[in-house]
Amino acid sequence: MENRAKCGDIAEKLSQVRVLRYWLLFLVDKRETLWEDEILARSEERNRRPQMAELDAILTAISTNRRQQLPVAVLVVFAIYSGRRLGEICRLRWEDLREDKSQILVRDMKHPRKKKGNNVWCKLPSEALAIIQAMPRNSELIFPFSERSIGTAYRRHRDKVGIMDLRFHDFRHEAVSRQFEMGMPASFVAKISGHKNGGCLFRYEHVEEIGDKFADWLWFDRVLEMCQALHM
Repeated sequence: MENRAKCGDIAEKLSQVRVLRYWLLFLVDKRETLWEDEILARSEERNRRPQMAELDAILTAISTNRRQQLPVAVLVVFAIYSGRRLGEICRLRWEDLREDKSQILVRDMKHPRKKKGNNVWCKLPSEALAIIQAMPRNSELIFPFSERSIGTAYRRHRDKVGIMDLRFHDFRHEAVSRQFEMGMPASFVAKISGHKNGGCLFRYEHVEEIGDKFADWLWFDRVLEMCQALHM
C-alpha cells in the first residue's frame, strides 16, 4: 500500500511538471507573438532587412491563397514604402490625409514616454500615397482591418515558405534604410519615419547599396490592382 501511495505521488508530480512545461512553452510562444505585434517592447536594436526573393516568396504565398480574405499583401507593401508600423497602419484615417501635401496624421505613434496622444504628421512617399488613393473609402479608416488578424496571417504565410526571423516591424527598418540608399538626408527621412530629429536615425544609416532596389517593383503594381479589387 505504501509503495502504491508513493507511486501515486510520483505520478501526480510528473503530471504537474508536464502541465507546467506546457504552460511555459505556451507563454514563450505567446511572448514572441506579442513582441512581433509590438504589444511588448524589446530593448534590442534589429538590423534585419528583407531580401527581394524573400518578399516575393511571402507575397506570392499570400496572393495565391484563395482562403486568405484579408489584403495582407497590400499592408506589407504599404509598410515597406511608408515606414509605418502595423498598428499605425490600421489606425490611419481618411480625415487625417492631406493629399495635396502628401501627409498623413499618425495617431498615437509609438513613443518611449507617451502611450497616447503622440500624434505626428508624417510625409508619405509617392508609392504609399498611391496605395492609399487606390483603397476604397467605405470606412473612416483607410485600412479597416484587425492588427492582430493581419499580423497572424502574415506570420502564417512567412512560416509556410520557410523564412526565418522576418517580422512585420522589419519593414519599417527597410523603408527608412531605402530612403538613405536613395540619397535622402536624415532631416527628410525623419519626416517620413516620424522621428523628432534626424539624429535618431543614425542606426538606420548603414547603406548597403546606392539607388532604389524597389524601382519598377512588380508587387507595387499588383498591390494597386488588389486595392482596386476591394472596390467590388
